[in-house]
Amino acid sequence: NDYKGALEGKDVKISVPPTLLISALGIIDDITQAVTMDVKKPGNVLYIVGATGDELGGSEYYAMMVTEVGRPFVGNRVPKVDAASAIQRYRAINNAIRNGYVASCHDCSDGGLGVAVAEIAFSGGYGIDVDLQRIPRLVERTDKVLFSESNSRLLVEVPEAYCNAFERLIQGHYAKIGSVSSDDYLRIKDVSGKMRNPIHIQDLKDAWQSTMRW
Repeated sequence: NDYKGALEGKDVKISVPPTLLISALGIIDDITQAVTMDVKKPGNVLYIVGATGDELGGSEYYAMMVTEVGRPFVGNRVPKVDAASAIQRYRAINNAIRNGYVASCHDCSDGGLGVAVAEIAFSGGYGIDVDLQRIPRLVERTDKVLFSESNSRLLVEVPEAYCNAFERLIQGHYAKIGSVSSDDYLRIKDVSGKMRNPIHIQDLKDAWQSTMRW
């Protein structure tokens, strides 16, 4: 967990705190069916699979906030895993991938939906339009919908021709929340239907990479 090298002309050693690492392996029968996270084509439909709750305890969003006494804001509603419903969603998505309905797929983890949407946009090089009103949710604040870290949610890109077949396979909470655009901007409508200021995908990428620049 150590890095040794030059930083600003000086030899440095940077140590990562001890971390529990759990590895999981899966077998893919046909590697050509592997699906990546980057959006593929303008006009494709973007789905969210799984519900978003008020679960920001320990989240990246709260970690950026500071309390009056100068400590990070932690929150007390941590994400909970519903294994029974999660496995149903995963199996349904797997079937959709095997049938060729899925163009890209990405999890919503650190940073929640807001970060996940940014990642699939700048990695694919296309803009995205998202409407937060359409998201299956148990919370109404725009910031919480964007940055909640509720477990077992997936962002799925589906060509329009396969939308009906995809929806027949998916069980539980899902919704069409937007589409891939041909320009370079992420546009988000908040939970009240108001369009927020568009963000260029290069600005999103620069923000994402900034913490890795020493």
